[in-house]
Amino acid sequence: MVLRSGMVLKTKRGAFTAQSKLDHALDRVKMTVCAPVQREECSREGHAMIQLFHVSKTFARCVALRDITLRIDKGECVLLTGPSGAGKTTLLKLIFGTEVPDEGQILVQNRNIARLRATDVPYLRRTMGFVLQDFKLLGHKTVEENVALPLIIQGVSRIDLRRKVADALKAVGLERKRGSPTIGLSAGEQQRVCIARAIVNNPVILLADEPTGNLDMDLTLEIIDLFKTIHARGTTVLLATHNPYIVERMKSRVLELQGGHLVRDSGEQG
Repeated sequence: MVLRSGMVLKTKRGAFTAQSKLDHALDRVKMTVCAPVQREECSREGHAMIQLFHVSKTFARCVALRDITLRIDKGECVLLTGPSGAGKTTLLKLIFGTEVPDEGQILVQNRNIARLRATDVPYLRRTMGFVLQDFKLLGHKTVEENVALPLIIQGVSRIDLRRKVADALKAVGLERKRGSPTIGLSAGEQQRVCIARAIVNNPVILLADEPTGNLDMDLTLEIIDLFKTIHARGTTVLLATHNPYIVERMKSRVLELQGGHLVRDSGEQG
């Protein structure tokens, strides 16, 4: 039967026009097609990847952060600066979900961390990488085994695990060290292993807490150039540092913390 515009179909639920039937069908198709690409929708240029609204955090009556509001968009590279004790590490941990704010709201990829179920937090963390200053490597394990650890925890198949580890080690220039115990590596190589471990799952956000704090100037340059390469591939990067040379070298937006307060945002307009 050919349906013309305005024709009425009789059903048990009442009368519907042919056009309304068509609209309803299209809506169902849109729901089916769009649902699997929710993460991609959240990763469009100009879309906020990280948002904080009046966030405060206190530890044993010591104010770590006070009334922090900021926004970081997809694809940005942002430097978080300030002296030791300014609140940089606390801010990174709040974004990663290992700490919770006393006040305010934190949205990561449009998901409110405070409202996530405990079982959902690990899934959000899988879209982020975290590079720590003190490495946190298993010294008796090989480079490959250290990098593969997040994938093993997630239950990734052996084939995918090998491919992802190989890609991550290639990205940081450690392909030839894959079978070496990390305890025998230089400080710069150990930091590269940490970065490989953080990017092995292809995160959309990469957090780094003073990643060059224990390195000399030559190694610092190598690590910073590596972060610039990772950012150029589209990863959103938030890097904490108190080194003014890194700020000059990276020429990125700067967020400055002082005593738990956000005192400067070089990306603000006006």
